[in-house]
Parts: sequence; C-alpha cells; structure tokens
Amino acid sequence: MREEQGSGMASLVPANGGGALAWHRWVPYAAVAWSLGYAALGIYWIVGGRGFPYTAKTASDVMAPLLARFGPGVAWIVVIMAGIPAAGMGAAMLRGVRNRAFRPLFTSAGVLLAGVLLLLMTGLGLLVLVGYIPFAVLGRFPAGKAQEYLQGWTDWGTIHQLLCLLGGFIWLGATVCYGRLSAGACPYCGRRDGPEGWQSPNRAARWGRIAVYVSMVAPVLYAFTRYAWALGFPLGMTEEHWHSGQQKGLWISGLFLATFGLVGAAVTLGLVQRWGEVFPRWMIGLARRRVPIALAVVPASLVSVLVAVGGIVIWSSLPQMIARGRAAKDIDVVGAVVVGVGPTLLFPVWGVALAVATLAYYYRRRKPCSVCGRGASTEVGKPSSGYQKRQPDDKEQRPQPDAYVSQ
Repeated sequence: MREEQGSGMASLVPANGGGALAWHRWVPYAAVAWSLGYAALGIYWIVGGRGFPYTAKTASDVMAPLLARFGPGVAWIVVIMAGIPAAGMGAAMLRGVRNRAFRPLFTSAGVLLAGVLLLLMTGLGLLVLVGYIPFAVLGRFPAGKAQEYLQGWTDWGTIHQLLCLLGGFIWLGATVCYGRLSAGACPYCGRRDGPEGWQSPNRAARWGRIAVYVSMVAPVLYAFTRYAWALGFPLGMTEEHWHSGQQKGLWISGLFLATFGLVGAAVTLGLVQRWGEVFPRWMIGLARRRVPIALAVVPASLVSVLVAVGGIVIWSSLPQMIARGRAAKDIDVVGAVVVGVGPTLLFPVWGVALAVATLAYYYRRRKPCSVCGRGASTEVGKPSSGYQKRQPDDKEQRPQPDAYVSQ
C-alpha cells in the first residue's frame, strides 16, 4: 500500500494483489476519469454544443429520465456537480482523507451522486429497450419496427443514459472502496475484526431468501395480466380497446415481455438454490463447475436498477396516465390502473428486493479473503485455516488490515 505521511492520509488504492479483475484497484481512478469526461461534455453543451438531454421538451416525456421533470435549471446544476466538483472529491478520496468531518461528507456525497446517476438520469425507455432484446433477437419485429428499435439504441438520449448508468456504478464502487479503507476495513473484502453479523453467510442466506421471494411477486403479477390479454381475456379494459390492441400486435409483444420477466424471476431463484452456485449437469462443458459470483451479481445489479427506475418513472407519470385514460372513451380507468399499470407500480419493490437478494448472494458465496485472511466459515472475523496453511509457502508476507490505512 502506498502511504503518504501527513495528517490522516493514505493512498486509497492498494499497491499489490488482486489482478486485473480486482475492481477495488482501478474503480476509484475510473470515477475521477468519468467525472472529468462528463465535465468536458458539460463544457461542450455550455458553449453551444448540441445534445443536452434535459430540455423543456423532454420534461413531458414519460419515457425520459426523472431528472428531466425538474426542468433544465435543476438538470444543469446536477450536470455541473457531476463534473469538476465530483472529480475533485474523487481525487481527495483517492488520497484517503480520513478527517472526521470529511469522511461522512465524502461517503454521503458519493452515495448521493451514484443514486442520482442511476435512478434520476436513466429512464423507462432504457428498460423497454432491454426488455425487447429477446423479441428483437428472435426477429419478431416487423421491418419498420425493427429499424425503429435499432435507432432507439443509437439515439443520443439512450447513449447518455448508458453513460450515466456506467458512471453510477463506478461512483458507487469508488465510494465503497473509500468507505472500507477510511474505516480501517480490508479494501478487498470489506471485513473488519470481529463477528460479521448480518453479513455472515448463514444470516445472509436467511434474509436473502426472503428478498428473492419478494422480488418474484412483481414479474409474476405482470406476466399474469399480459398472458391473460394474449389469450383473449380483456382484463381491466373494454372489448373495443382489447381488439384495437390485438390488431396492433400489442398483446403479442407484451407476451414476450411477460415471458422475459418470468424467466428473470426463475433465474432469480438461483440466488438461493444450488444451481446458482454450481452449473447443473445438463449444461455441457460447464456441468458441475462453480458459477462465478460476478456472473450472477453483475446482471442482477443492472436489472435491479433498471426495474427500480422504471417503477419510479411510472409512479411519477401515474397522474398523466389517469388523465389520458379519462379522456379516452374505450378505456376503463380503474381497470387500467389496477390491472394494466398495477403490476408495474411494484417495480420499485422488485428492484430493491432484487438488489438485496444479490447482496445476500455475494455475502453468502464470498470466500475467505486472500489479502487479510478474514472470513473463516467457523470463526468469523479471524484468519481462516486455509489462509494459515498457505502462509508458510508465501514468499511475500500478506499485508495486515492496519497496513492499508495510516493511523
């Protein structure tokens, strides 16, 4: 670990170990680089460049990010703060500033920035594009609709949302790194001396199982209504409206989305099942091999954010939907809200529950740390027996937790 002598300062990034996949080493630098790049983009917009995503027109778009609803003025403040100020904060976090006043300030600001990027600067349109990927792969789009779908991915608004999604995860990771190191925890596993408590594998298995079951409610209810429409049952709508949607092919496309959601709910069960840890026998070439933790954590984290954002945007657009329903003659407003929109109102619960289940999966499956030695299955908070056995063969002495942060 690179240390700097001074008042409570140490380098945030460990100097060795972990390899290229050790995100703890590079993500703090990536956060600073992302904010500097976004600052350059903001300067381009300020001097008259095209493509500012939060205009008066996008404020009324129900598919747009929620930040657009607050108007261009508020959006400009967020864009500016995510640039140079955030990069400066990231540089200070890289130096490991541990002052009692700055540590909670930096941690709170980092979490807030990540939350804004993930939840307010991505929109419902991104979730729709992701949801229709299987529909597009199977070639179910008509020629005109397929072209429109591809244009949706190349639209600058979508690209900007993907940029913010990436930045949100990067800043969340950087804040976690800073929080671990400034609190004296291991920068690689986050463990401290003493019992792991709610983060222990046994406890994580219990509350993670509950989170998995809660996360399955919304996609199952959503699939039930969409399957009913596809099978000819006009739940929550008039016969006239159902026939109109049938002619447009809405119920078939909705059927694909519902099926995609059901598959996702089934895959979520893997977070608490053995086949989520070891590939089943029928998977030729992978049978009985351990499932990489990242293979489950990365896509589940992405989906949890997208469905939570989609639900938040739908909740914020609910008054507009009700007003449009009342203006239309062939829509039963109460039925449309309860049956049609109702399951999507549970999307924030789905997203949060899936995120919690994913965190539990990570805590349940992580191995004893090869850096600090904590994480034994029998005596948490102390070096594992496997670590002690490896130690005599190591030519390089393993760093102890206190060596990562200067006192």
